[in-house]
Amino acid sequence: MSRGRFFRQYAPALAGFPVDRGLHLNLTERLQEDEFSRPLSRLLLSCLTRQIDSSLITREVERQLDAFEGVFGKAPDFVDGHQHVHQFPVIRDCLIEVLRRRYPECLPWLRSTLPAALPTISTPYRLKASLIGYLGGSALKELGGQNGFRMNARLLGVYGFKGGAGEYCGLLDRWLAGACAGDLLMCHPAASVDGGVDFAGQRVAEYAVLSGAHFSQLLAQHAVEVQRLRHGHVELPQSGSS
Repeated sequence: MSRGRFFRQYAPALAGFPVDRGLHLNLTERLQEDEFSRPLSRLLLSCLTRQIDSSLITREVERQLDAFEGVFGKAPDFVDGHQHVHQFPVIRDCLIEVLRRRYPECLPWLRSTLPAALPTISTPYRLKASLIGYLGGSALKELGGQNGFRMNARLLGVYGFKGGAGEYCGLLDRWLAGACAGDLLMCHPAASVDGGVDFAGQRVAEYAVLSGAHFSQLLAQHAVEVQRLRHGHVELPQSGSS
């Protein structure tokens, strides 16, 4: 979140790591006084009914990209959305227009929310993943493909953000077992969390699992390799294909 209070202070530390650094587009959390934000339910309703001022969305996207560039001095490698808002009607059109205008020679990749319907994942989590994708996943995939954006194949990692390290280990095993080339595993790890942050305990549990030996063992067990989408050599399915 490029307009968050810790971004300018801590984001530069990422410069030394071989990772894609991207903008987590935020339109639902008030981080600055002049920032456009709406509660998720209100934002979604106004987008679905197209009763939202697209100029406000465009201006906020520009501000967040300006803040990102102010720290990294370059375009983001990818753009996704806090609470998946980047895929909503109106927002996705504004976002793609801005990205094409600002970065015509180096388009960032976009996060697709189309789910991987893995039968080993419990029904509530599969329904949650399907709902997230239903709110704009197919439309974003089509629009992004038409405009030359690279996107991940499917989204893994949707669950209830509870259950501690044990629950997360079990889910991680099942996600990796069903992973295909170009899939993206969403995660929210944190070594420590300030008070008031949503799902604080589970973020720390995710970090413990992902930074431990068990994650490497699962990758080897399921023959999965982690790559950067911008610089990797993964052949992704074309937009509209399965």
